[in-house]
Amino acid sequence: MDDTGYHYILDLKLKCNKILSSATQLRSLFEAALTDFTILKYDEHKFETEGAGVTGFFLLSESHCSFHTYPENNYIAIDIFTCGSDPKYAVSDLIDRLDCIEQNVRHLKRGSIAIEQPGRNKKLADAPLYA
Repeated sequence: MDDTGYHYILDLKLKCNKILSSATQLRSLFEAALTDFTILKYDEHKFETEGAGVTGFFLLSESHCSFHTYPENNYIAIDIFTCGSDPKYAVSDLIDRLDCIEQNVRHLKRGSIAIEQPGRNKKLADAPLYA
């Protein structure tokens, strides 16, 4: 079985923050972007305190997709991790559907391929940390 993993971490700033408070709209948007993957379960939490953000989680047969919104900052954090199939088209689709004005997308290779290469077995103390 192919254990190659594709992990995308997205930090997105949107033109409009209205969707970031709507659990229903966000779920529909993500379901449309994740059509190449098998959604096993979905759960969400709508915050009623300051900001009124939404946290959502899709359990995929290929792994997972999660998001957390900050409507007061026009910001959404998204995490997509899949095994076997690269979700790059889902990433592009989400960026387009959310109408982003700024984005930071990071991609990590995961799976045994990420650790079986010579010189790649770094100890945690040697790994770079992000500030």
